Amino acid sequence: MPSFAFFQNEFVPLSEANLGVMTNFFHYGTAVFEGIRGNWNSEKQQSYIFCLKEHYERLHQGCQVLKIDLPYTVDELCQITVELVEKCGFQEDIYIRPLAYKSSESLGVRLHDLDSDFLAFAIPWGRYLDVD
Repeated sequence: MPSFAFFQNEFVPLSEANLGVMTNFFHYGTAVFEGIRGNWNSEKQQSYIFCLKEHYERLHQGCQVLKIDLPYTVDELCQITVELVEKCGFQEDIYIRPLAYKSSESLGVRLHDLDSDFLAFAIPWGRYLDVD
């Protein structure tokens, strides 16, 4: 099953969510990310996303440090993520990767005069650690 991404303010197939090689955050680490697990409950036929609000509160704090102008509130990010997970339709455990980043295709070590953006995608991801 193909996945989707929330990219440049819309839902697109994951394969179409591409960034240029000169995007600032690639070169200078001007991004903040989270890794969010979603666990599939086959009995209830739904995904349960782990600590979603807390992840986005932490992402917002990181954005302040790097002067990333995130255009979404914590609640809006939660809504986007729930919609993304529903759109993907995976009936298995998933991994969600949200990323806020300096999106200008511009080289130069700085945090000012650069555009900011947000993306998120979800992929199937079974058990991370083998604990048997």
